[in-house]
Amino acid sequence: MKKFLLFLALPLMLLTACNDKIEQPEPKPQEDVFPEHADYRVYVVDETGWPAIALYMWGAVNDLGGKWPGIQSGGTVTVKEQEYKWFSVPVADAYGCAEQLIFNNNNGGKQLADVPLTFGDAADYFFTVTDKGVSALNIKTGYTVEVDHGPISATAEKIMDLVPSGGPYYNIYQVNPKLYGNNGAFKAIEGRLDDIVSLGCDVLYLMPIYTQGKQKSVGSPYCVADFKAVNTSYGSLDDLRSLVNSAHSKGLKVMFDWVANHTAWDCAWVTTHPSWYKQDGSGNIVCPTADGTWSDVAQLDYSNHELWDAMTDAMCYWLTELDIDGYRCDYAHGITGNKAGDFDSFWKEAIGALRTLKPGFVMLAESDFDKMYDDGFNITFSRATRSRLIEAYGNGRLQNFFNIFSSAAKNRAAGQSKLVFVTNHDEASNASPVQDFRTADGALGAFILMRCLPASNLLYGSQEVAFPGAIDFCKNVSVSWTSNADYFARFKSAMQTLSGIDMSGKIEAWAAGPVAILVFQSGAAVYVNTSASEVNFTMQGHSGTITLAPYGFLFE
Repeated sequence: MKKFLLFLALPLMLLTACNDKIEQPEPKPQEDVFPEHADYRVYVVDETGWPAIALYMWGAVNDLGGKWPGIQSGGTVTVKEQEYKWFSVPVADAYGCAEQLIFNNNNGGKQLADVPLTFGDAADYFFTVTDKGVSALNIKTGYTVEVDHGPISATAEKIMDLVPSGGPYYNIYQVNPKLYGNNGAFKAIEGRLDDIVSLGCDVLYLMPIYTQGKQKSVGSPYCVADFKAVNTSYGSLDDLRSLVNSAHSKGLKVMFDWVANHTAWDCAWVTTHPSWYKQDGSGNIVCPTADGTWSDVAQLDYSNHELWDAMTDAMCYWLTELDIDGYRCDYAHGITGNKAGDFDSFWKEAIGALRTLKPGFVMLAESDFDKMYDDGFNITFSRATRSRLIEAYGNGRLQNFFNIFSSAAKNRAAGQSKLVFVTNHDEASNASPVQDFRTADGALGAFILMRCLPASNLLYGSQEVAFPGAIDFCKNVSVSWTSNADYFARFKSAMQTLSGIDMSGKIEAWAAGPVAILVFQSGAAVYVNTSASEVNFTMQGHSGTITLAPYGFLFE
């Protein structure tokens, strides 16, 4: 049961003296407070000038905003002389869901950039909307949402079999060097390698370590000025070599991040080879996006085959120089589009050159498109698996989560796998897993569930210490790797238990209400409660009742 409670401060009584007469003012009109209601409300100060404004949403629940163009305004209310239009969203469907809000001109041909919002304990959300964009308003109305988290009784039911295909599967640890201080990140990361290995990881993936551009910069490491030089704020080339060698000595493969789609504006190529870049009708080099959101970088043009040779040479440089084992390729389909085309041959040639130097070189595409396997990539993303798990943590429905993963991962050829994750540097820039999955325990349970799936998986450094907020990957962020020792110990213990489970062969996926259950062919089982309620459930072949605490997990 969900209900709203309204806490409003009583207006102060104003006293006015006039000729020894005290008068009490008229009561404030209703418009001085926001009306009580039994739903979520998105309030908008509409400065667009549009004939009408609509609100569409996509995210954890894809139909939450209805059919395009979405929800129509439910009306207007004037509070303290400011008029607001409002949109109604059902609490029962939206509570705990991470959504992208799109304000649009009611099918009039104009829509604004997505606005992330997770519906939580606040009842009202406020924005100012112009025809240029959206900004949040910090208004507190006094509403809260109260949720009944009483015990749940359930019976486990089998959903499907997950049959592993493709592989091998990798346990990847993503490192953001900006989390390791302003100087000497390479040495600091090397000092944490034992911790990383203890988490059951076999690949160390470093976000871009190259010289970072300064012209038009927003601080992004994906704005590369020199593909063959290290970012000296992280350390020297010798420091990086020491890190790679130490990782290898501990059994870790090392994967670098590669940015083939664009460069910094102060990359030497902009001056020496302007024909390698996309240009407008006036001959000006352009950024990758029409709306200018990636204005800090310049778009490369792969119709020029000289660029293919230069890019392949730069990729091979780090393999020959440091003996790395793979690349995660940023926006890999940005070069090729979402359908097969002429530029797919670039990836085939580049990956072929890398594997000539080192057979078994691992290639991870930041792309959900299966066509990237044809280009030579081993691993592609499954963002939808994460979205459906966030949805399950909001509504307890696990069928969609297992369905979407099964659809993405089935029928993979040898050497291929999907990548699953609860966060990465992009997702963490909006919210931490602690926020996405309700609590630190929820975040741990979600990752346990992901690691049990027959797929490669990614752990973004900061999860293991339950970093509580968003991390802007364009900025240096202070993360203490020792302050949450108890949580790290629990995280490590869980990963080590999973490392000891034989996960080969068919996996049975079950659900007991909001509890996800994976039963392995080896006889082991993993239980994860995706809800804030205690769950008591029975399961075929299991004597007695199993009890899981809110967001708890269990290994058998």
